[in-house]
Amino acid sequence: MRIALLAAGSRGDYQPVLAVGRELADRGHEVGVTATREFVGLVQSAGLRPEPVDVDAMAYYRDQLGAHGMPTDLAGQLRMLRGLAELLAPSVRRRLEEMRPRYDGVVLTAMTAGWSALAGWPRAPRVLMMFVPALPTTWGDTSMFSVVPGRSWRNLAAALTVLPTAVRLVAPDPRAALSMGTAPAFVAHSPRLVTPRRVAGRQVRAVGYPFRPLPADTALEPDLAAWLDDGPAPVFVGLGSHTLPAVRTVLAHAVEAAADLGLRVVLQGGSGLEDGLGPDVRVVDDVPHELLFPRTAAVVHHGGAGTTAQALRSGRPQVVVPFTMDQPFFARRVHEIGVGSAPVPAASATRTAFRQALAAAREPGVARRAEDEAAAVALEDGVRGAAAEIEAALAARTSR
Repeated sequence: MRIALLAAGSRGDYQPVLAVGRELADRGHEVGVTATREFVGLVQSAGLRPEPVDVDAMAYYRDQLGAHGMPTDLAGQLRMLRGLAELLAPSVRRRLEEMRPRYDGVVLTAMTAGWSALAGWPRAPRVLMMFVPALPTTWGDTSMFSVVPGRSWRNLAAALTVLPTAVRLVAPDPRAALSMGTAPAFVAHSPRLVTPRRVAGRQVRAVGYPFRPLPADTALEPDLAAWLDDGPAPVFVGLGSHTLPAVRTVLAHAVEAAADLGLRVVLQGGSGLEDGLGPDVRVVDDVPHELLFPRTAAVVHHGGAGTTAQALRSGRPQVVVPFTMDQPFFARRVHEIGVGSAPVPAASATRTAFRQALAAAREPGVARRAEDEAAAVALEDGVRGAAAEIEAALAARTSR
């Protein structure tokens, strides 16, 4: 089968798509992946066919953050990103019109759910693969739009409030809602965090996060490995690709809090905090989390889907500092399943708040729970699970 994977977003959004695409290619399918300008090479490095969308999407996103900052509410964040959807739409339409005769089925993601409608593909066999649970429901453990734990109409009401803005984010075309609401759907994330439920008349499964495997010879840099060996396990502190001044302040508070507790720190570079740090702080750049996280005492991160999955798999307790979009959901779920502290929202991430959160995350009961959850996650195979869901959904719709 000729399968088009419609991808968009940051590097973290592309990595799981490429893992699934590689599995589909290994199963004998012809796979193409849409790629904005900065990620064409990444698609090629996975041995897949790039379908270029001639826009530098991440540059636009960074410019918007720098000029206006990050809105504090989900509706405001979605409105800020709506401009990106409008910027992408003409290039996306041209690319999809050119692609349409060459593919038999379409795999959508939450960020691209409306793209097929732009090019007249609404009737093409399609399936929605979500790395974040972006469907409205009453269940607080199933939807990123939820606002309270458990089952509540407040969760559905909150989802319906922001859904029109979310639809305009994925494409400035009202038909986008059709793909979100009617296509077969699954969540490519751990069922430990995203509970499978029946949503809008269909069973939405969680198949595990599709980790992209590392090359066999991948290892930590020798100097870093030696530093890790030369003392107690450190705390990892990193907040993804956010580089705003406010983020640097949050990172500084986290490093200070770790020092207050006598903990060493591995700090993600690129924030501007690299100078003047003592010997108990090690700055790293692009280090494989799957190799680093298991060697830490705790993981302080922003709650992105991939980072949360990797931290869960590592068996290390977590402190999540959510900023935007799906991050508050993952922050809450990490705490609800007992593998981390209560969320530390960026707006209230003081030195004292971090000190309390790190102390809570390192309680023996939390550490044991994190190890138990990691053992369960080790049994998941998100790559094969996602590929199987895609094959089954596209084959069923093709036969009809």
